[in-house]
Amino acid sequence: MRFAVAVVALLLAACGQSAVPSSPDTSSVSATGSASAATIEPAVFTGTWSFDRSCASGDGMTLNADSSASYDEWGEGHWVLDVPSRLVITLAKSEPGVGPTGQHVMVTIDVTPPVNDDLNGTRSFDDGTPSGPINARRCPQS
Repeated sequence: MRFAVAVVALLLAACGQSAVPSSPDTSSVSATGSASAATIEPAVFTGTWSFDRSCASGDGMTLNADSSASYDEWGEGHWVLDVPSRLVITLAKSEPGVGPTGQHVMVTIDVTPPVNDDLNGTRSFDDGTPSGPINARRCPQS
């Protein structure tokens, strides 16, 4: 009986030693894994963004700290950051020189981190406007 108890104790001890590593294994942590866990702060999106990267045309958007937004030369509305990295911009359409049309458009931008003076990702519209990649540039404040 003592022999059986000793064998069971040895087996349990051996199993416990192999199951617990001597130091934490960090070899599987990658820069990609760390970035995906990070949340982008909404403040990095505030400013004026140029879709054609010229900062000289109406082809862009302005995202304000108070969550108001303007888009190209046809939309006014508001924006939110849908965590972790999706911008949702809800706009009321206007015709230049005419005013509001009564139509609303939702623009969604799935952002590819990091966000600095470049905003990269994929842009889609809920009104059937073709979707596609975005590579916008932050315009200097004037």
